[in-house]
Amino acid sequence: MSTGLTQIRPYFRARLNSLSLREWKDGFNFENIPSTLLDKSYHIEMPSGARLDAYDMSSNDITQDVVVRVFFKGFRNPTDAIDAAVLKYEQILEEVLESENRIGVQIKNIFFNSSQILPLSGSNDNAVILEITFSCLIIICI
Repeated sequence: MSTGLTQIRPYFRARLNSLSLREWKDGFNFENIPSTLLDKSYHIEMPSGARLDAYDMSSNDITQDVVVRVFFKGFRNPTDAIDAAVLKYEQILEEVLESENRIGVQIKNIFFNSSQILPLSGSNDNAVILEITFSCLIIICI
């Protein structure tokens, strides 16, 4: 039986792909993305989950954290990468949090937690990472 947990990554993939972004499918090491794929690629990570109080004895409520990282090249001007990240940030929030997109999926709710725009590395500030953290509410009935 499929639970809401198995629906999280496909949900985010569909939403991000609809915004013309491409997935970087490395399991954990998001920083080793090739420079040829760097601009407008994304990485999904599910770092941690936690139990919430359940409403009854037959269900378990879980919040699963999801971190979406989107990469942007600034080429010669890092400000261009930051501006592109801010624009895409707003589009991602609208697409992921849109209630019409979530109706019919097993994820009960998605919450925005935090975001930041960071340089790709200390030696490469011409490329930036937009990092957005969400929490997904899943109810598993046993």
